[in-house]
Amino acid sequence: MPAAAAWFSRVGLPLTPSDRAEVVALLRGHRLLAEAAEMGEVDSWAEASSIVRAADWDGSWWDDEEAERERLWMCAAERLGENALLGKLSEIADALTQSVRDAAGTAAAHAGVADGALIRAASGAALLAAQQSALASIALEGGTHFFTHKFALFKNGRWPLGLHLGRYVVF
Repeated sequence: MPAAAAWFSRVGLPLTPSDRAEVVALLRGHRLLAEAAEMGEVDSWAEASSIVRAADWDGSWWDDEEAERERLWMCAAERLGENALLGKLSEIADALTQSVRDAAGTAAAHAGVADGALIRAASGAALLAAQQSALASIALEGGTHFFTHKFALFKNGRWPLGLHLGRYVVF
């Protein structure tokens, strides 16, 4: 994981063509999102908060991502062994946790947001994306896997929030 990752530094800004390309690649690679999901943008922490806390959140994509994470876990554990895989993922989490948490807190503070739960949700989502991307890589499915594109969005300063009202929303 590059030290120069831009964690949360571009949340709220309009999506660039590069961001849009990552989202399109993510959607194309996702079994449930490839056909029907549209791209959506969020431009404030308040809007991100309301989406994260929304009662009408669409959990089908989350369930599908969890099933894919479990599948990749099995493939990766078969390649490395369970203990080595746990060690590798722990190394990644240990290397990223503080910088991701600090960046989420800093980005929120710059926007006048002090919602600890939202900051924890943001940093937790980034750390999960790091794990998902690492699993795809270890399972030899990395390059074009949707988890790789999701993690790239985080590293480039975005927060992919997921599926909400038929749109895959990126902050």
